[in-house]
Amino acid sequence: MRQFAGIIISFILLLVMLKGYPKISGGKKAPLGPVLFLTGLIMAVIAGLPIGTMTGSFINIFTTFSTLQTLIVVVEIGILGNILKQYGILENIVKALEKLVPSKKALVMLMPGIMGLLPVPGGAFLSAPFVDSIGTDLKMTGDQKTAVNLYFRHFSMFALPYNTTMLTIGSILPAVNIYLVIGLCFPFVVVLLGGAYLFYVKSAPGMKVEGAGLSMGALKDVLWYLSPIYMALVFNTAFGLDMYISILICILLTFFMIGKDKSKFLETIVKGIGIDTLLMLVGVYYMQNIVKSLDVVMASVGSVLVGQSIIGFMIIVPIVGLAFGLSTGLSLVPMGILLPFVAAMDLPAMTQTVYAVYILIWCFLGYYFSPFHLCQLLSIKYMGCETKSVYRQHVKMMPFLSLAGVVIFLVYNMLFL
Repeated sequence: MRQFAGIIISFILLLVMLKGYPKISGGKKAPLGPVLFLTGLIMAVIAGLPIGTMTGSFINIFTTFSTLQTLIVVVEIGILGNILKQYGILENIVKALEKLVPSKKALVMLMPGIMGLLPVPGGAFLSAPFVDSIGTDLKMTGDQKTAVNLYFRHFSMFALPYNTTMLTIGSILPAVNIYLVIGLCFPFVVVLLGGAYLFYVKSAPGMKVEGAGLSMGALKDVLWYLSPIYMALVFNTAFGLDMYISILICILLTFFMIGKDKSKFLETIVKGIGIDTLLMLVGVYYMQNIVKSLDVVMASVGSVLVGQSIIGFMIIVPIVGLAFGLSTGLSLVPMGILLPFVAAMDLPAMTQTVYAVYILIWCFLGYYFSPFHLCQLLSIKYMGCETKSVYRQHVKMMPFLSLAGVVIFLVYNMLFL
């Protein structure tokens, strides 16, 4: 009972800290890393865990290779993103696409999708100016442009092996093949992007981009400027290099793309180190390690998740995913709670994979529709629309995405388990 009390009280305090911090700090957002770490510490103290377990849970973050590799990749992605932004490589991608793609409707979807290949916090702000400009030409309202900017950006959470969500799955469930997870997520991505097109883009008037069309020069530019992003996948899959090595190579390759002024390259690398994101991930992993140390909770919830039927699992995952995703604006928090339960069970790799897909979908939905979702807040601010009007757009998609998550899980259970 004490361990369950630790979870309940600590997460209530987590919400209090997230909501209360801006009021006592002049509107500043709560530092997620320290707040999550403190949440894990409070949980451990109330649950009565020994000091050795508390310190061991922290040390384990930096001594477990898969976890350490995830932290390195997150740092590298921040560095790569800063290089591409500061040296105008992202702008060059946009200019090349504008020459290559003749349809403005296609462009308004491609821009946030391309920017989404760099999974940086609040990255929707990078694509917002392009979506705003093209969306205005297409006579879209501010809330429609916000929806387009969000939906077409966030497919990357299900498609990129170096996204923090995929890295987290890989570090907690090492037996799971991340590329298989990506493949199994494909039907959900189709619903996500297909629904976004039908609801927000299809009705816009068809408009051509003047002077655009298939051009070898523009195609070469797109492939060249995108190469630091997609070559990481090539190095990882074709050559079998670890992801942190693959991205490091891509960072080094950008040195030959940035023109003559290379004097500030090292400074750009240093500025790209995302300390806040790194601390947030450390906080999530610490809390995850504490949850795994709660033997009574793990045994109790584990028995429900893998009981005689899948009903318990199907109910608990959406509740936890939505509750903690909506309340924190983070997908990693509910994932850090749910994935350790799957890791603690004696399950075949394929079963873990299907369970991971279901967990990922519901944690994504909680995070995506959260009023604290940073990308949403920034997009609304840039487009100058009201939050309630954006949620009127979200309502169109919510039932389809929720139903897709359930149907996909049931189908995979029949096919693979």
